[in-house]
Amino acid sequence: MTGGNLDEMLDEDPYRRGRRSAGHADRRAAGRRPDGYPEDGYADEGYAEDGYVDEDYAGEGYADGDYADGDYADEGQVGASYSGSGHTGAGHDDEGYADDYGDDGHPRDAGAGSRRDRGGRRRDRHSAAGGYPPDDAEDWGGGWDDDGADERRGRALPKLIAVLLVVAALLGVAIFGIGKVIGRVSGGSSTSADYDGSGDGIAVVQVPDGATARQIAVELHDADVTASVSAFVKAASANPKSLGIQPGTYRLRSRMSAEAALAALLDPASSAPFKFVIKEGMTVHQVLDGLHQRLGLPLSDLEAIARNPAQLGLPSYAPTLEGYLFPSTYDLVPGSTPSQLLTSFVARFKKEAASIDLEARATAMGVRPADIVTIASIVEKEVANASEGPKVARVIYNRLHDTTGRFRRLDMDSTTRYAEDEYEGPLTKDQLNKANPYNTRSVAGLPPGAISNPGIWALKSALEPAAGSWLYFVSMPQSRVTRFATTDAEWAEARAQYRAEGGRE
Repeated sequence: MTGGNLDEMLDEDPYRRGRRSAGHADRRAAGRRPDGYPEDGYADEGYAEDGYVDEDYAGEGYADGDYADGDYADEGQVGASYSGSGHTGAGHDDEGYADDYGDDGHPRDAGAGSRRDRGGRRRDRHSAAGGYPPDDAEDWGGGWDDDGADERRGRALPKLIAVLLVVAALLGVAIFGIGKVIGRVSGGSSTSADYDGSGDGIAVVQVPDGATARQIAVELHDADVTASVSAFVKAASANPKSLGIQPGTYRLRSRMSAEAALAALLDPASSAPFKFVIKEGMTVHQVLDGLHQRLGLPLSDLEAIARNPAQLGLPSYAPTLEGYLFPSTYDLVPGSTPSQLLTSFVARFKKEAASIDLEARATAMGVRPADIVTIASIVEKEVANASEGPKVARVIYNRLHDTTGRFRRLDMDSTTRYAEDEYEGPLTKDQLNKANPYNTRSVAGLPPGAISNPGIWALKSALEPAAGSWLYFVSMPQSRVTRFATTDAEWAEARAQYRAEGGRE
């Protein structure tokens, strides 16, 4: 028997003996004994020792397994004494064919009891209704011999038992083989091999976004962090905190126990070396400097990439890279290039912008999508509390749309700080009066682009400004609240509070 291949094992014929010819295939399927005929045929009166030739049919009376003399052509053992689908009855009767076969075992060619007429044609011995005629001494040569049948059953019983034993053994082997295949497909044996302790060395593992416990287990096992897939699945199933495993890259140890590996994946310190955070309100320069510090890449190389933002997949409406590096926590996949990292930041912006339908809603407001991003970047820098964002956006829109001539300019310090790259302490008069495109004290309207990378709340504030008539606002340095004013009197009161809390103009 062949081994290792389930299909071959199940297709193997355990009963093959010696040589088979194509002409014998139907005879074997039509009721032959599963262990083949003995070499000398059946040793009874119906089948004399010299009645068949070759391995299957031996003797001088037949040629190549077919009946000679044209008595039985092509059909093999099919005749009046046999049904079309195989041998009929419990066996071959030793005496039941007295009229058809002589004492030497050869078929008679003529005579009242012969099943052939003298021309060699087969004579149908079936009744008009079909089947065999009733037991008749004249027709059947004395009928069935019950004593002979008992004797034959006695001889066949040991062979039947042997065949059943062989079949049972084959089924056992097949079931065992199938079990082995199923074990491989399902991930291993029923036991959960596991390492002991917290492991040694360093292993880097990537947890894909949306991975299941089994998928994580496969990653761990492939990296030789755990001894088996099932060990980690079992540990994760027993700990509800496993649902909190975040996608990303983790620095673990090799040959850890499943429990230790799970604990490491739940520890932020394991993924910290591969995390990069863009905080809300960070500028492109700050992002590039952070990548320089983390990856050791020359800052000049990063700045050269930023000066050619088209290669990063920016939205068509974006004038610069500023404003389009979406604030979030990113996974620094080992082997990633700086361009790939920056592209992933831009891709995240486009995903978030699409989630709030930024372009269509901006168009509906009569505002360019790029201006929405610019307004959101100013809101991000001017207000401490997200809940105040829609009010600050309303002040910006009110000043941009003022028709009285009172507010030709936005007069936002945040835009001047961006131009000066100065974010600590008060601005000098020279800085406030310097002419540059981002100094909204000297230039009317919005600056030419964003001044920071806004978060989703700031983008929503620009798209959904609060209703109000405010024209002024100021954030208090101590109380961390923002005062809004419409009239000059309200504005004077807000400025007094600002100074009282230590603010400097």
